[in-house]
Amino acid sequence: REMLGVKPGERVPKGMFVEQWFGISLDEAHRMKDSRDKWVVNRYPLIEKGMDRYSCLLWLERHGYPRPPKSACIGCPYHSIQHWREMRDNRPDEWTEAVEWDAAIRHGMKGVVGECYLNRALVPLDQVDLRTLREKSQLTFFEDDFGNECEGMCGV
Repeated sequence: REMLGVKPGERVPKGMFVEQWFGISLDEAHRMKDSRDKWVVNRYPLIEKGMDRYSCLLWLERHGYPRPPKSACIGCPYHSIQHWREMRDNRPDEWTEAVEWDAAIRHGMKGVVGECYLNRALVPLDQVDLRTLREKSQLTFFEDDFGNECEGMCGV
């Protein structure tokens, strides 16, 4: 509205619009959405150029930019245990925010019966066991115990 010079409460004149660009790559095309506001046109330049995450990383490397971390919301319930652990160990401010958000949603989600959590363990985030399988002294088939390749020898 500010870019169009339209004050809050005023109608945006027909034919006026702004473009809002999103950095969503081709491998996340399912996240594309039309704007809820008729005067906002959502654009997805990476998708328009056919660029997936890997293509973006190659472009950044060719142009001398550092490799960025994957972006995600701090309180995303789809984070893996490894992501939560990395956040706790390396980004304490974000970890604190995530723990606070996790506590805030526990009983306050409208229309949800029961408790809500940000993690699959269904315990408060600051109580989740973030150790690796190896640290838990569990055999891991998918780390490096078997060369990360099945040779059909286990008999399962």
